[in-house]
Amino acid sequence: RINPMRPLTTFVLSLAFCVPSIAIIAPSAKAQENSASIQAIKNERVITVTGRGERSVKTTKARIQLGVTAEGKTAIAVQEEIGRQANRIVSRLQQLGVEKLQTTSIQLNPKYVYENNRQRQDGFTGQTTVSFVVDLDKAGSTLDAAVNSGANQIEQITFIATDAELNAAKQLALQDAVKDAQTQSNTVLGALGFTAKTIKTINVAESAIAYPVSQPRLAAFAKEANSVPILGGDQKVEASVTLQITY
Repeated sequence: RINPMRPLTTFVLSLAFCVPSIAIIAPSAKAQENSASIQAIKNERVITVTGRGERSVKTTKARIQLGVTAEGKTAIAVQEEIGRQANRIVSRLQQLGVEKLQTTSIQLNPKYVYENNRQRQDGFTGQTTVSFVVDLDKAGSTLDAAVNSGANQIEQITFIATDAELNAAKQLALQDAVKDAQTQSNTVLGALGFTAKTIKTINVAESAIAYPVSQPRLAAFAKEANSVPILGGDQKVEASVTLQITY
C-alpha cells in the first residue's frame, strides 16, 4: 500500500553490456606457405600422355602339343591302348631330351552312331595329349620320332623365344614407350606455347607378348607330313607407359 504523503523514489537501473574483445592474429609463415601450396595445386595444369613401345625377338624354340587317339568296344580296351601308345611317345621324347614335358589332357568318351534316326552307343573313344618345348631346329625330327612312336594328333605348335631374350626386349620396349610419351607431350605443349615442367605420376602397364600364329591342329597326322619344314617367326613384346606431366 502506498502512502500518498511519502515522496516517490526514483529507481535508476544501470545496465552494463559486456562486449567481447576480438583479437586479430596474422597467419603464421607456415600457414601462408601451406595455403600457397594448396592454391598452386588447384591451379596446376597437367597433360596425360600414353607412350607405346614394341620390340621383336627371333623365336628359337617350339612349344608342341601332340597326342594319340584310339577307339574300341570297351572303355578298358581303349584306355589300355591309349596308355600303351602314350608311354611309347613319352619315353621317346624323354630320350630326345625335350624340355617341359607334361601331360595336358586325358579323355575317354562314349562313341555314338545314328541309325534310322536313332542314337545308339558303339564303343568308346579316348585321347591323351602331351606338350613339350624343343629347339626350333630339332622340331621336325622330334615330330618324326613322336609319330613313329604312335602319335596321330598334332594339337598345336607355337614358336617362342627364350625368357632371357624376352626380358631384354621388354626393357627396350619400356624405354621406347617412355620416349614416345615424352615426345608426344613435347609436341602438344610446344604447339600450344607451353613448356613441360615435371613428371607428376608414372604408370607402367603390364607388358604384352604376342606369339607368332600357331600351326593349325592336324588330325590323323601322317608320316608324309614329316618332311614339311617347321619355320618360326618373330615374337613381339609390347610395352605401355602413361605419364602425367605438369606445365
